[in-house]
Amino acid sequence: SNQKIFHNFKKFFLIKKININLDKPELNNKILLNLDFLIDKNILFLNKKNFLTRISSINYLENIKIEKNYPSTIIFSANKTKLLASTFINQKKYYIGENNQFISAKDINVSKNLPTIFGKFNISEFIDLQNELNNQNIDQSSILKYFFHKNKRWDLYFDNKYVIMLPNKNIIEALKLYKEFKQKKFIKDNTIIDLRVNNRIILSK
Repeated sequence: SNQKIFHNFKKFFLIKKININLDKPELNNKILLNLDFLIDKNILFLNKKNFLTRISSINYLENIKIEKNYPSTIIFSANKTKLLASTFINQKKYYIGENNQFISAKDINVSKNLPTIFGKFNISEFIDLQNELNNQNIDQSSILKYFFHKNKRWDLYFDNKYVIMLPNKNIIEALKLYKEFKQKKFIKDNTIIDLRVNNRIILSK
């Protein structure tokens, strides 16, 4: 009798429905396919930490939350991370997410144009650069591509056909110098702005 009660109790709390709340509804079906392993699992014994580990392969999401709505519904919510740029790793295309993830291009559709990063880099290094550009109010929407050198410095290629060569140290001072120069001088197309020497701007074609 006790076994029968326990069996019925477990059956009553089996997961039968998954509600998905995403800021990008077009991803709902794709997410649902990754969550179907939850169907008919007991909601009482669902470990949220293990669940998050299980879906960690969906690396274009952030702010992931899971709630239990008894007796048999799971509510899943998340945001699609902002995509910052694209790059190539072993000749395969990836996107760089604001969530510090390399996201395979085959996993997600992207309609807008993103700058391309060349070179071997850590995402944290790119985000640090972006933060410094933001702090100096430098418009990143006009940057077409970034090149990261082995000595840990960046070149920035702008859509008006000029290039900024940054140093690997004292980037803040170099960006301030560039900003002051740009406010005073018109920068012609096909100009290379070399900021690698401290407190100096070297222009070339």
